[in-house]
Amino acid sequence: MNAIMSFSNETLVSALREYNQETLQSFQKLHPFYRDRLANLAYSRAEESFRARPDPLDVCKEIIRIFSRFDLATESALELSSYMGLHLGWYSARSMKQAPKSLSIKSSKIRKNIRRYLNIRPDEDVVEKEFISRKVGKKKSFIVAKMKSGRTVTAYDSDQHSKRIRRAKFLLISNLIIRSAIDILFYKVFFITLTLPREFHVSSYETAKKELQKRWGKIIEELRKLGIIVLGMKKIHLHKDETPHLHIILCIHPDHEQAVRKIVFKNFVNDKFREEEAFKEIEDHETALAYLLRDFCREDDDETYCAISFLGLRTGFLGFWDEFYKGNFDSSKLSGLSQESLSKAKDILWNKKRRGDALFLLQAFQNESVYELSKWHINSGHLDLTDAEEASELSDCQTSNDRCRSLTHRRRRTSFVNPEKRQISKVFGNLVKGNQERAIIAIHPLKECVDRRFLRIRAELALCRARPPPKPSDTNDRFRIISGKREVLRRPV
Repeated sequence: MNAIMSFSNETLVSALREYNQETLQSFQKLHPFYRDRLANLAYSRAEESFRARPDPLDVCKEIIRIFSRFDLATESALELSSYMGLHLGWYSARSMKQAPKSLSIKSSKIRKNIRRYLNIRPDEDVVEKEFISRKVGKKKSFIVAKMKSGRTVTAYDSDQHSKRIRRAKFLLISNLIIRSAIDILFYKVFFITLTLPREFHVSSYETAKKELQKRWGKIIEELRKLGIIVLGMKKIHLHKDETPHLHIILCIHPDHEQAVRKIVFKNFVNDKFREEEAFKEIEDHETALAYLLRDFCREDDDETYCAISFLGLRTGFLGFWDEFYKGNFDSSKLSGLSQESLSKAKDILWNKKRRGDALFLLQAFQNESVYELSKWHINSGHLDLTDAEEASELSDCQTSNDRCRSLTHRRRRTSFVNPEKRQISKVFGNLVKGNQERAIIAIHPLKECVDRRFLRIRAELALCRARPPPKPSDTNDRFRIISGKREVLRRPV
């Protein structure tokens, strides 16, 4: 007798045989654990409907209603719910004659959908737990290498090592994207959470995931049409009922923030009421990345947890990155870049102050406007000279002519402003000719910044070449030059 039902499973099976043969066949294909949970769910729903102890026929009708919610792919492969990695000859169906790996993935998907339809939490699914335990046990028992020290390396050890490398690679690339967006493009960083409406919490996992990707695709397409360049990374996570939702770290130019918000909530209307929580600016990027990758490359090897997508990087970048990181600069995948650029990018990869330059040197971005920016924005001394100019104060300059002449000579020799100004003007002119309106809006603040810096330094050079200020008189207001500013000192009363 079932723990909840007032009659035995045999009685229920007999009632199903008389009432509906097809439903009985589907019921018997399930693993015994799922059969019990299905029977209990049907019994409790029938009890709520009739407010009394239901008879077997009423439970049969509820079972049919529950099966009617199953998608066709799950219903046609219910026997896979019992697959535990056993020998394929144990199954008689021709559809079962597949590679063990693909069969394992498919069986996990079937069990996931069954859990969703039967309201079973993942931590309650003893079938899936046993499947993972057997799979890990097999990997730990299979030796792939034997070290000279006598230590053995199992398939499980090798798999975990590969996952650690993959996780470290994706974490580094994610950090580089954020630093490039903040340090070079002056973007803001936002953490976005996008969810699906209630009807997708009772559908199959594949249907919900497809809808999620479809809506996100519409967002990217609208941003592309408007010429809005965004960078970042996104990953699918699961609710407690295993409904997928999106977590995104998105880097946006401040001028485009409102436009992006409007497009996002146009496609995810159900998140509009919690806009502040769903679309919020962040400053602690390390914590946000740790949260995004919290289940990345998990032990159970589910593809849901090993999938992450980068936004704004060119197609095939991961293969390009592997060759670059290994130092295979002669690889055909790196043929478009010079040895100098690759070496420079490799050198600054771990330099936190200049880390944002790496992706520009590697020309890693998909959008051509960002690719054009990478031609002028990075040069070997740009950041160092910029930091020195910003940090230096004019108060360090002496009023003696010799000191002014030496300072002027040094600034002229190491000046980077004029070439940079010419490059940005050239890029800006090309964008104007091509009528790239949105790209012009994105690059215009950078052009103004370069122009202001050029005028400021030219004024400082002129100040250094000027004669010492006249001595203050007793009858007039006295003044002197301090840090490049005119400061008026009132006569004491």
